[in-house]
Amino acid sequence: MNLKVLLILLFGVYISCFSNNENKKNENQDKKSLAVKVEILITKEGVYNALKWFQSNKRNSDYTINENELNRLGYKLLYELKKPEAAIEIFKFNTESFPNSGNAFDSLGEAYLKNNNYQHAIKSYKKAAMLLKHKQLYHYGFLDAEPYSKTVIPSDTLKLFESRGDFNKSTAYVYLQGGPDTELHINAKDALHLMDKDSTILRVYPFQAQMLNPELLITNPVLTEEQSRMENEKSIEILHRTINYLKQRNKKVYLIGHSYGASICLEYIASRNNLADKVVIMGTDLDDNISSWSQLKPGEYIRWEKGVEPKAKKVFGWLPDDFPIKLSFDRLADNLTVLVKNNIQKQYTQSIKEEDFEKLITVYATEDEANGRKSQKEINFLYSKGVDVIEVKGDHHSMLTKDFMGYIFRNKLN
Repeated sequence: MNLKVLLILLFGVYISCFSNNENKKNENQDKKSLAVKVEILITKEGVYNALKWFQSNKRNSDYTINENELNRLGYKLLYELKKPEAAIEIFKFNTESFPNSGNAFDSLGEAYLKNNNYQHAIKSYKKAAMLLKHKQLYHYGFLDAEPYSKTVIPSDTLKLFESRGDFNKSTAYVYLQGGPDTELHINAKDALHLMDKDSTILRVYPFQAQMLNPELLITNPVLTEEQSRMENEKSIEILHRTINYLKQRNKKVYLIGHSYGASICLEYIASRNNLADKVVIMGTDLDDNISSWSQLKPGEYIRWEKGVEPKAKKVFGWLPDDFPIKLSFDRLADNLTVLVKNNIQKQYTQSIKEEDFEKLITVYATEDEANGRKSQKEINFLYSKGVDVIEVKGDHHSMLTKDFMGYIFRNKLN
């Protein structure tokens, strides 16, 4: 076969494939959305008739099946139209159509829970938790408990943090987020992205122990004080190695922590040789008042009304009191609480070195519901040490705004 004939044959195959793809594309474009059709029928004929049509036509090849569209339809039925049983039918079909979608099973679990069908809710939520790569904290309540297993820190320092921006920059901004959470939340709303529009600044996000070892949250029995101390020490070691790595590359390092992340920063500067050039502590105190914690029942944590009055509340208060696996969620909440308590029960006004007070900036909110308003006694102490103390009007997250973080970036860290 000569080259000319071969080229003609190959061209024919290409044209045939292109034509088939175009035909399939046009065929799909001609099809109508199943979810949209049902929504139109709901408006015209009501939920009962629309659902009846859906049951007869959900396998009809004339209609396209879109996971997100079905999910939105299900939620419209569940919350806007107050039809949980109809929503369940839509969500069930979505899981049948997309059996590997954790989000589809999560929505089905929510509908079952709303309809007080607890066993089916548990089954669906557990399936979602097993499928989802990125889990919410509540998903861990549906997973089987595990015995305590120590977090192992990678020997490669580059695996201890994620970064964004230009690593050749001479200044690194290091952020420890609140939580405890099981993954980093790097997005437009994190403290470093709120600071400045310059996408080239070097942003560094160290991991925390429970991010490397999420099973800590489902440890049974609940983490002991010693176990939580060891795990917080792992988070501090990760931060120490991250900052050391940056300083070895002759970078100026500004360390920023919020809430639980700020408590890790405080323990770092109290227990290690603090290599950061400035440390911004937001949403936690050097000497936290945890006297009210002694009255906590399983599954509870403290919330401060208007930042001044401590009240015990359920971490997963949205779950019904008679939920069959409620103890699993109490255990999850208690594992979170013991991790937080291990650092904030310490008195950092006594353990931070004199030279490190000069590097410190503290930010507190007037109506901090998570941490409570900073005491005047601590404010006076910090002033006596020359610490920059900044008050923000609002709640626990009120400092995480473009205006405030931009102010910190322009006036305190440059």
